[in-house]
Amino acid sequence: MWQEVVSLIENNDSFIISSHINPDCDALGSELALAEHLANLGKKVIIINSDSVPEVCRFLDPNAVIKRYSSKKHASIIKKADVIFVLDASGGWERLGTVGKALEQAEATKVCIDHHPDATDFVDVAIVDTNAAATAELIYNLLLAMNGALSKHMAEALYAAILTDTGSFRFPKTSVQTHRITADLLAAGVDPLYIYSQIYEQFSLGAVQLRGHVLGSIKIAAKAQIAYYGLTQSTLKSYGVKASELDGFAALGQQIKGVRVVIFCTEASKGRIKISLRSDGTVAINQLAAEYEGGGHASAAGAIVPGTLDEIIQELLEKVKQLLKGENK
Repeated sequence: MWQEVVSLIENNDSFIISSHINPDCDALGSELALAEHLANLGKKVIIINSDSVPEVCRFLDPNAVIKRYSSKKHASIIKKADVIFVLDASGGWERLGTVGKALEQAEATKVCIDHHPDATDFVDVAIVDTNAAATAELIYNLLLAMNGALSKHMAEALYAAILTDTGSFRFPKTSVQTHRITADLLAAGVDPLYIYSQIYEQFSLGAVQLRGHVLGSIKIAAKAQIAYYGLTQSTLKSYGVKASELDGFAALGQQIKGVRVVIFCTEASKGRIKISLRSDGTVAINQLAAEYEGGGHASAAGAIVPGTLDEIIQELLEKVKQLLKGENK
C-alpha cells in the first residue's frame, strides 16, 4: 500500500504539505505529524494552508510551523518542490482554497492521503482508505511502514486528530484498529485529559451561550427524523463568536431521540452558505452534499454554496424528506 509513497519520500528532498480550507484537527494533526517525520529524515518540508489554524487547535502548533499561504512568500517554494502531499482533502484542488490553485500548477509529484470517498484524479498518487476513522490513522500507518520515530508531539497531533474525527470514539468507523493506534499514541506520552481539555474545555462564554441559543432554535420534521437549524452572521457577531468556533454545532441535533439526519447551515461571507450534514449512519448524506459540489462521509458531509440561509435550509429539508421517502419505495 505504501511502497510508492515511501519511494517518493526516500528519493526526493523538498516537500510541501497542505489540506482543506478551514482545517480541522484531523487535517492539522496529520500535517504536523507527517512534517515532523519528513524533517527527521532530513528533508526540507513546509506546511502551507489557505486558512489560519483555528484557535482550538493552536496548542498543537505552538511554534507556528503551519504557514498561511502567501503568493509572495511561497511562490518560489512551491515551484521548487519535489513532492506535494494533500492530506484529508480529496475531491479536487478547490477544496484547498487559494493555495490549491498554486499547487495545481506546480510540477511536483502530487500525493493525496485521505479517508474521504471523494475523487482523487487530481493527483498522481492516491492512498485512500474509507474504512479509516481519520486521515491520522493513515499517517500513523505510513510512519509504521517507514519505521519512523514517534515523538510525544507527533503522538499528540495524531491523537487529537483521531479524537475529534471519531467524535470522541463514538462514530461508526471507530474500529479495533483505531483503538490499537491510540493505545500506541498513549504509550508515546499522550495525556488524554490534556488533549480533551484543550479541544473541548476552552470555549469562550459567548460560544457556550451561542450553543444554548442554537439548541433553542432547533426544529424537527419528517416525524422527528430530521433536525434543522441555522446561524446568521448577525447572530454570530452578537455572541462574539467566529465561524471557526462552531466545531460540534452540527452534531447538536443528533442529541434528539429519533433524529436520523441533521441539517445545519451557517451564513458565510459574500452571500454564501456553509452546509453541514450529519446522519446516524442509517442514511447516506454524502451524495446529497455532492449535489452541491461538496463531499464527505456517508454520515458526515458538507458543502459551501451561494444563496440565502432560509432558502438553502428549506431546499435541503425537501431533499432529505425525499431521501427518507425513497427508502420506503
